[in-house]
Amino acid sequence: MDTKSLVKLAKSLSDPTRLRLLQEIAKGEIAVCADLFQYVPISQPSMSQHLKALSEAGLIASHKEGRNMHMSINAEKLQELEDFLQLLKPATVKA
Repeated sequence: MDTKSLVKLAKSLSDPTRLRLLQEIAKGEIAVCADLFQYVPISQPSMSQHLKALSEAGLIASHKEGRNMHMSINAEKLQELEDFLQLLKPATVKA
């Protein structure tokens, strides 16, 4: 994962509202943007901005079906983040 992508990802995860949205999307029960309002009571423009930030960071994928925006977690991006975090772990010293 390059530094620029990592910074964008970290910034998107630094907001409590975005973390909550990501948690709800990750449950897999919610696929439609409109359903998220019951968990995160914010205005529609705010919701759009938060989802845009998550999408631009690559954390969620979305597609439009009619009037509904369907979302899902981007497992590949989460794996990249997990791999990066694993690199930060100190090596275990064997005695």
